[in-house]
Amino acid sequence: MDGKPLNPNSWIRKFDLMTLRLFLSTKEEGNIQRASTRERIAASAVTRRIQELEETLGFQLLYRDPKGTTLTDAGHAVARCAETVMRAIETMRSDLSELSGTVQGNIRVWTTESVLVEFLADDIGRFIAANPAVDIELQEDQSTNIFRAVSAARADIGLCAEPSEPVPGLVTFRYRTDQLVAVMVPEHPLSTRASVSFAELLDADLIGWVDTSALMRSLEQAAISMNREFKPRYRVTSPEGARSLVHAGLGVSIQPEGMVRPQDAFASVPLNDPWATRKLSIYVQEGRQLPLAARKLIEYLSPESVV
Repeated sequence: MDGKPLNPNSWIRKFDLMTLRLFLSTKEEGNIQRASTRERIAASAVTRRIQELEETLGFQLLYRDPKGTTLTDAGHAVARCAETVMRAIETMRSDLSELSGTVQGNIRVWTTESVLVEFLADDIGRFIAANPAVDIELQEDQSTNIFRAVSAARADIGLCAEPSEPVPGLVTFRYRTDQLVAVMVPEHPLSTRASVSFAELLDADLIGWVDTSALMRSLEQAAISMNREFKPRYRVTSPEGARSLVHAGLGVSIQPEGMVRPQDAFASVPLNDPWATRKLSIYVQEGRQLPLAARKLIEYLSPESVV
């Protein structure tokens, strides 16, 4: 590849949309194997198609190493254009679905684990039952990554807890509220309380998870505001892992109420701090014309929204 691309007329004859989609999936996953799993196609086929795209354009698009893939400068340029093409295809599909009177299309939804477990899974199930021609791609991630994905139009819709400050470039619609609770075994001294303050919990054996999560960061900030330190005795990688340690009697974990199931046999004591009642919101890119299917999903999730 010498960096001298073919005539654009030749490109048109050689391009296909599936290859562009595979290239974008590889970009987003940073790994050909994960992209192949996501797209349900053999990794060797993904590799071959991307190599053919590089040969057609005359540029290397990916750096490849044992850890995965990253984009070259040419790859970033192609990705920006490919994303525009794929959005245009989705808009065309949406426009045609409006003419047919049937809601159809693909919606890329990014959300946090807590929102998905508490509310969104059930809501999406009901939405799909009423709109079977709609496909929803769900990506679970942390809120900071969700904001980036929506801002870059890699996600059509993002759902997570509202941060302390508005996110520039994003429009917000109210979705739900949830309540943070202290999760503990029934034998714990605080288990019979009607509510508990975060200050009291800072003196308990706390169990947290990865400190990059929005919830863990908010707990750290709340502790700082009281001139205290949020320092869990144990840290695990997920809320489920934290509940496992709670079940073993090793301490208390602060989690959204909806993530604690009755069959878990935990005591859940609400936090009485004002910030412990969280606003969960829907985020879309400011100024972007969303496809019909995405607009209908937002209207379903947030009936008072005007998209």
